[in-house]
Amino acid sequence: MAGSHNDIPSSRPVTERVQKETSTYEDEINLMDYLSILWKRKYFILAGSVLPALVFGLVIFWWPRDYKVTYTYDMGLNEKDYKTLLDKFYSAENLDRVISKLEENGLHAYAQKIAAATTNSLQRELVDFEVSPAFFETMETLKTADVKDIDEIQRAKGTLLAMAIRGRPRGDMPSISSTIRDNFEKIIPMYSVTQGLNNAIIGLKGNMADIEESRYTLELELERKKATLTKLKSLKPEDPGQIASDIILQFDNIGTSSAYLPLAYQIQAAESTLIELEERIEANEQTYKYYKSLLSLNERLFNEVKKKASPYYTIQQFHPFLANIVSDYEDEELIDYLNAYIKKIENTMSASIPIMEAPKVYPVPKGTVKKSATVLAISLLITIFAAFLLEAAEKSQVRAS
Repeated sequence: MAGSHNDIPSSRPVTERVQKETSTYEDEINLMDYLSILWKRKYFILAGSVLPALVFGLVIFWWPRDYKVTYTYDMGLNEKDYKTLLDKFYSAENLDRVISKLEENGLHAYAQKIAAATTNSLQRELVDFEVSPAFFETMETLKTADVKDIDEIQRAKGTLLAMAIRGRPRGDMPSISSTIRDNFEKIIPMYSVTQGLNNAIIGLKGNMADIEESRYTLELELERKKATLTKLKSLKPEDPGQIASDIILQFDNIGTSSAYLPLAYQIQAAESTLIELEERIEANEQTYKYYKSLLSLNERLFNEVKKKASPYYTIQQFHPFLANIVSDYEDEELIDYLNAYIKKIENTMSASIPIMEAPKVYPVPKGTVKKSATVLAISLLITIFAAFLLEAAEKSQVRAS
């Protein structure tokens, strides 16, 4: 019994060693089986991986090439302005304008491409905008741990805006790029013009409303001060002496200070307050009149833009209208305002002129080798998997027979 017990512990290492050697041997056999299957199916794997890549490469090689035209504009845009510009250009309303104009010019195929681009990524494959330096590059130079500097980061501007237009065939690219360029340079600015006029009208109405709201309060205060002055003049002063002629009273707040003065000085203080209130009322009335004239002018400009808001009403057509109506006004303030607005429109037009008027048409790389290599790798994995499936199916048939 004792001898048998002594034999048991010594048998365990032998068993474990035998099992380990057997497992290693089976792994080597399995690996050899896999390699054997790959070698056996080498022609299948070769054909299944190379042929699709070759066919795909030939299709790309013979596929019509895309071409690209890039217009570069020298305009500073912060991130907000850039996103606003993209929203304007890619809006359904503006894209409909582009499509209509392309069809008018006989570019039906490209118009259909834009119409079929239902997502922003597809739209940007045809017409794309890029700011240089990019906003994230600009922000890298403005890194800060101070929260107060976030506004500075948000105001970071790119100095150049590039508009890349992609399409085919090469012969149509001048017409395609010219149509889209006209839209960007002449029609897109009208969105900002319309928005600016609308904001000006809202602001003027708000200012006029503030004056109207304060008018009653000021007039009521004026009547109260007049009544106070009348009562002060009716009082008999204790000191009949006269006020020195060379004394002029000045207070930060006459209403709270004049009550402590002799009667004669109180009367002078009340008269000063009356003069101030009358001047404020008069100034408000003049300002209100000026705002009313500006409102009428801006509404005229806004109605002109909305009335002429055909799909192709451009900022170049709006400019001569502004120049022609200057003679309709006689007030110097309105003439100065209108001339200043014309200069603003001219600056907008100048910013919409590209650095190069006629950029070259460049072929877009097809990436044949890179794409074919990707197809080759995918096809190789699929054919290897298929080879093992075929081998397993053959073995199953052998066993079944």
